[in-house]
Amino acid sequence: MNIERAQNTDLDSIQTVIETAFSGKESNAISKLAADLCSEATSPSIMSLVAKGDDQVIGYVSYSPIFLKSDTHISGYILAPLAVSPEHQTQGVGTNLIKRGMDMLTEDGVDVLLVYGDPEYYGRFGFKDEIGGLFMPPYPLEYPFGWTGLMLNETAVPVSPVRFECVAALSKSELW
Repeated sequence: MNIERAQNTDLDSIQTVIETAFSGKESNAISKLAADLCSEATSPSIMSLVAKGDDQVIGYVSYSPIFLKSDTHISGYILAPLAVSPEHQTQGVGTNLIKRGMDMLTEDGVDVLLVYGDPEYYGRFGFKDEIGGLFMPPYPLEYPFGWTGLMLNETAVPVSPVRFECVAALSKSELW
């Protein structure tokens, strides 16, 4: 398995992975999110990775910058979405995508990584609800227990919760 930066030419394969990994309305929403993230230009940039096995995309993850609404100098990203084709789940594909992304963001000096997902799964990587609770997303969360975060570098955590905005592709209340 190889982990590499996603290219625009990978989009159809990424959407196929998403369609097989998720069902119905969730699949459609995540597939649209992936397409929107692929076409959106931001500064700092969105970073998407794919896992390939036998030259085919078998997994996908995207990391998008957040923009804090405070004078803190913390830089952050959100991990979303993550998808692995069903026949490759439980084989470390998602773990490798997450770890490689965390390494790349750490090397780039990013301070915090946030995620909205299964706290038990993401907790294995060090994500904690205490960190997530310090960063207030732009919309109310349907499942607040799934909002967690991880400090990547030796940065002091904020003393009080900080609001943030995110890239346009994630700025839709139905995703939260």
